[in-house]
Amino acid sequence: MGHVEAGRPDHSVSVVIPALNEERTVGDVVRGVKSLDIEIEVIVVDDGSTDRTAQVAKEAGARVIRHARNMGVYRALKTGFEAATGEVIITMGADGQHDPADLPRVLAPILAGEADLVLGVRRELPHFSERFIRVLVGLALRCSDASTGLVAIRRELLSRMPLRGDCPCGVLVLEAHRLGARVREVPIRVKPRLHGRRRVRTRHIRQVFYVLLELVLTAIWGLTRRAGPSCSL
Repeated sequence: MGHVEAGRPDHSVSVVIPALNEERTVGDVVRGVKSLDIEIEVIVVDDGSTDRTAQVAKEAGARVIRHARNMGVYRALKTGFEAATGEVIITMGADGQHDPADLPRVLAPILAGEADLVLGVRRELPHFSERFIRVLVGLALRCSDASTGLVAIRRELLSRMPLRGDCPCGVLVLEAHRLGARVREVPIRVKPRLHGRRRVRTRHIRQVFYVLLELVLTAIWGLTRRAGPSCSL
């Protein structure tokens, strides 16, 4: 992550949306974000889709960046991070499960100067691996949903984070924690996925591996003491 390039337009907030074959939902997601009463740059990273995802997102008003082949959600996020111009960057899904109406709630602690990283916390974690990642991250700091896809983060913090591996679940939280970031949580609504299935399989095994790696690095840095900072609602 570098700083904003000279000559690029400034936006206060950028929303980065990784997408893979989400032509049926990505348009509504983009329009929902752009309908908010906030100046927002919307970036859709088409991660090697074989359908009309890129075209639909562009027609809805997003700036679209395309990967020639599928590289995974974390690579797509990194591409979006590097392209974003906002001082605050939000990540969200393209499948319609995240409600754009929750974005102001996730933004609020950062805009109020109370947080550097804000996690949109789901009421339930549907997969065992997500619950396991929550337990692992909990060894370093109390956190209700380290696997959430709806996250807001200050650009200044993001520019200092190494963003290791190829999995966002838990890694963002632990890297930010080691940098002394103020991490906060806000509740969000998650709607049922209308089309297709969420891809899990071996990806969750990799997620656990990278979280374990980050925990080792966190322990070495000395941040796993009992009285460490925690996420707060």
